[in-house]
Amino acid sequence: MQPHSRFRYFLILLSLATASCSTVWPEYERPPLDLPAAPPEPAKPLSIDRQWWKSFEDPALNALVAEALLHNSDLAKAAANVAEAKAAVATAKSLLSPRVDGVINASSSQRQFTLGKSEKEFDDVVSAGAIGAAINWEIDLWDRIRQMNDAALARFAATEHARNATTLSISTLVADTWFQLRVLDAKLLVTRAASVNLKSVSDLEFRRWKAEVGTEMAYIQSLAEFKATEARLPAFEEAIYRTELALKLLVGRSPRAIGGPVPRPSLQKRMGEDLPEGSMPIVPQTPREVDSILLLRRPDVASAELLLVAAHADVNSARAEFYPRLTLSLLAGFVASTSSAISGMPLFWEAGAGLVGPIFDGGLVQSKVDAAEARRQKALAHYQYTVSLAFRDVYQSLVQLDASDRQFKSIQEELTVRKRSIVLAEKSYDAGRTSKFEVLAETVKALNSAMLLADARFNQLSARSQYYKALGGGF
Repeated sequence: MQPHSRFRYFLILLSLATASCSTVWPEYERPPLDLPAAPPEPAKPLSIDRQWWKSFEDPALNALVAEALLHNSDLAKAAANVAEAKAAVATAKSLLSPRVDGVINASSSQRQFTLGKSEKEFDDVVSAGAIGAAINWEIDLWDRIRQMNDAALARFAATEHARNATTLSISTLVADTWFQLRVLDAKLLVTRAASVNLKSVSDLEFRRWKAEVGTEMAYIQSLAEFKATEARLPAFEEAIYRTELALKLLVGRSPRAIGGPVPRPSLQKRMGEDLPEGSMPIVPQTPREVDSILLLRRPDVASAELLLVAAHADVNSARAEFYPRLTLSLLAGFVASTSSAISGMPLFWEAGAGLVGPIFDGGLVQSKVDAAEARRQKALAHYQYTVSLAFRDVYQSLVQLDASDRQFKSIQEELTVRKRSIVLAEKSYDAGRTSKFEVLAETVKALNSAMLLADARFNQLSARSQYYKALGGGF
């Protein structure tokens, strides 16, 4: 039989052996989840826009979120994780293909006595060189490499979902920080307006006291309320500066650009208003449905499930190591030598196959299987916890939505009553029935209610951003 016929016969036998050794490993199945019962089919399917922050109709907020998505350092790290996982996919995929290496070899030898050589070559230095290619290929008999490839693909997809989760978290943080900044602006404006009003009252009481139509007590009381209100201003100014710094860090500003104020539309406070007017974010209407299928597509939930898929494939790959590995090799090229036994540059080739399997390894393979199974159990627990966390977030955000709306309405009604009380106290004071202290007390109470109303507005805005985040932000 000719050499090439033998090699062809060897490949045919090898192909038959490969076909007979194929193994079917258990496929991944989503673990059972105790989810809420599906609600009746809604008239309109629940959906969230991926750019959910635009529902607040605030151009400045839109620009800040866009800047953060381009320059935030956490998103840069998430993108690097995706690139790393993509490279791991290419590494695992490469194992399914033969590996071809170039081979160049050079050697010199001298033999004092060799029976196989002619007499004149006893003491000669013989030089030899070879150039060629080596091919090595592990035949994936038991799908070990395919399982490794599946695990790498699942981890790659998981990192993409993790990046989406980071994008959602960053956009929510930017929105909440922006809301906080605008509310602090409103508080500062309201406090400054109250301070100016109390200053005018204090000046008036001073003139009345000096004109002997008022009392020193009324003047001291009005002066104390003015000073107490004025003392609030530095705290608000510091809080605004700290919030601006936090916002600039979130959007990824450089150290040179991190100083200075954050540009934003100015607010205006008019008489009779509950909150200052201007380019304040609106409070959008939000749906109140809970869609279990939508929550399972939430980025962090999807990432956790894909990590479970990867862990499942890792278990299969580890179990495949109990079976032997079949490796094919081929070395071919040209050789040249100064030996008289070799003339010219003849072609040489060498083909081989190796089947290696564990007989005794001291429990090494079993330990790999046990470790992979432990990682799978950990991934399962993480996935189940993440699903529970998603539903917790939604239910909590629904409570926050309703509570913040009721709180804002109640404080708004309280502030309306406070303003009416100030008017009545002024009339009573003008009629000489009460002291100026009653007017001042009602004014301070109205100021405190205005501060609470600003906080309630922030709670409304933040509750909606958290609700969008809980639903997955459209991802």
